Amino acid sequence: MGTKRAIMKPLFIVAGAFGVLAPLALIATTAQAQGRLKPQPIFALLSQGHLKVLTASAWSELDGLSVSGLVRRAPLWKTNVTGHLDIEAFDQAGRRLGSTSAVWRGSLGSSGHNEAARYNARLAGVNPAEVMRVAVTYHPVAHAAEPMEAAR
Repeated sequence: MGTKRAIMKPLFIVAGAFGVLAPLALIATTAQAQGRLKPQPIFALLSQGHLKVLTASAWSELDGLSVSGLVRRAPLWKTNVTGHLDIEAFDQAGRRLGSTSAVWRGSLGSSGHNEAARYNARLAGVNPAEVMRVAVTYHPVAHAAEPMEAAR
């Protein structure tokens, strides 16, 4: 009886390890399949006024490049923040490959609470392999091309 237990114990340890490692491998494979650029380009996060651009990340898409990240109200600003983000991609020589405008989605907090909101933009037709630098710039005025933003 003791011999059978001595044989089975290592088998249960190996089976348990596979039970833990299999889900981790699935998660890692999913993250790679989403197309996150490696290495990430250099990000220039330019904040002015009442909004701070916190983060940015670039993803390879079938039709171009996707840039997403977080923004937050300036620490001492307690009321609504309007405006838009300009997102531009540049190659190694500094030539602009593409640009777009975006607005953040979600609330920046209420009743004095300062919460982050997410933004997401696609730069169609941009080859992700050529992108060396991405600039995300906040502008406090509504963009002329976004009629719905002015009503916000």
